[in-house]
Amino acid sequence: MKINILPILFISLWLGFATAKYSNIELVKDLAIGSFRVVSGLIEDLYYKTPELTDDAYKSPAEFYQSYGYRFEQHKIVTEDGYILSAWRVPGKLTESFKDISGKPAVMLQHGLLDNSGTFTVGFSNQSLPILLCNEGYDVWITNTRGNFNSFEHTNPKEYSVFDMHSKYWNFTFDSMGYYDLPSNIDYILDYTENKKLTYIGHSQGTIQFFAGNSIKNIASKVDAFVGLGPVMYVENQRSPIITLLKVSGVSTLLKWLDFNNLLIWPTIVNVSLKSIVRPLRKTVFRFIQMIVGLKKEVSVDLSRMPVMGRHEPGGTNLQNMMHWLQMVVTGNFARYDYGKEENLRVYGQEDSPLYDIEVLKENIKDLDMFLVRGSIDVFVAQEDFDKLLDVLAFKLGTTLSYKVVKDYDHLDYIWADSSYEEVALPVLEFLRNKRANQ
Repeated sequence: MKINILPILFISLWLGFATAKYSNIELVKDLAIGSFRVVSGLIEDLYYKTPELTDDAYKSPAEFYQSYGYRFEQHKIVTEDGYILSAWRVPGKLTESFKDISGKPAVMLQHGLLDNSGTFTVGFSNQSLPILLCNEGYDVWITNTRGNFNSFEHTNPKEYSVFDMHSKYWNFTFDSMGYYDLPSNIDYILDYTENKKLTYIGHSQGTIQFFAGNSIKNIASKVDAFVGLGPVMYVENQRSPIITLLKVSGVSTLLKWLDFNNLLIWPTIVNVSLKSIVRPLRKTVFRFIQMIVGLKKEVSVDLSRMPVMGRHEPGGTNLQNMMHWLQMVVTGNFARYDYGKEENLRVYGQEDSPLYDIEVLKENIKDLDMFLVRGSIDVFVAQEDFDKLLDVLAFKLGTTLSYKVVKDYDHLDYIWADSSYEEVALPVLEFLRNKRANQ
């Protein structure tokens, strides 16, 4: 009953502190440092004259790519369980004919948690992975996971209404993204482009859904190369001050009790307005984001791009997906979503949520060329958790697996940072060039 929420919250809070790998002292220290920088950013924003908005902050996704001379298309992809996903296609330059575009190798870019395909427009055009890949001769597809505001539809809107927080629509986690979204996107792209395989580039949750999907069925057989930016399989040792605070505070329990099933999702008209709200608060917003993705003294992003970020972010997700991530923080396991004993019995046929089958994953990716990029201060890819991932992939090291660690990079720097072209994009392009040269 709902009157029992207070003792449940107290128990959640106690368990959160008791099980936290990130010590209470470290948490308080980082929250204090982060808060000080947010306030300092606010003072600077209020003191200095607000710059004008960059032109990109006014552009829709289509206008962004077309204004730089590239074609843009939007596609709708229907999954086996009826979710309608949105994919953006940048197949070539406006000067290229349909004949020029036909036959290009396909590459799929998959965003991370609470994100959407708009994240690849936050940086300048000369550091945008879709544009750089297009220049390399790829047919570029930027996909959106179920539940973000770009993929907000279902074939059965009566039972799966996105406007009803109690509907069946919100019953998913990255389990479903790996099992349904990933193969549906890949199959659609390969069918549309008439390619036999594609290159996959995932960021954050875009990597774990690839690992999850391939732990159940062989999706990697349709992929010729894998790039993981901020690759995640284990998150027990994450060090995000805000995420840890949410975990130990019991807020997720409260939201679940309130049946508040979607997070950071609002009409796109709100994002159109957000650019103007972010404009005078660009350093404040950046410093707050750092409290989520990784604290550092330096400003790694050109702050003129923060209103562009506000134009497209956040993408949003559902509460159950966030709960799944928190479960993995607590247990340290790479496992399916834990519904509780009774529901687990119904869904999985056992009381505990099953671990993903690492041996199946290994078999499916054994011949796949892989390149991983990790930031040294990425709080969601802690060294201990990255080492566990490398242990799983150890049989590939030196043959079909290589990786790079970028000094002082946090979880969003791979895409947003001023230096992302030199530190991330160029190594990724070099990996892909070598792969194509050896085919």
